[in-house]
Amino acid sequence: MHTYMEVKGNNGIQRCYVALEFDGMNLILTKPKGFFREKVAQIPLAEIGHLVQDEYFGAQRISFIHQNDYYQFYECGASVIDYMKEQLFV
Repeated sequence: MHTYMEVKGNNGIQRCYVALEFDGMNLILTKPKGFFREKVAQIPLAEIGHLVQDEYFGAQRISFIHQNDYYQFYECGASVIDYMKEQLFV
């Protein structure tokens, strides 16, 4: 599934469109680049902290912290946030 993401960390703020998937133990984030995908991050689900689901300008948003980086995922398209909630809020 694809959505918009923002990461705030020591390297500044990065905003991008990402493909996200869960493999059971990890959240895998990749950026589409033509026919190829650039891996952005592979985040172990056990290391995710401060998991929050809220609204941003009327749309759902999921936020969490991983290794001092603050990740935010914005609702973009059908069921992206619902899919993330099923995987993260277990």
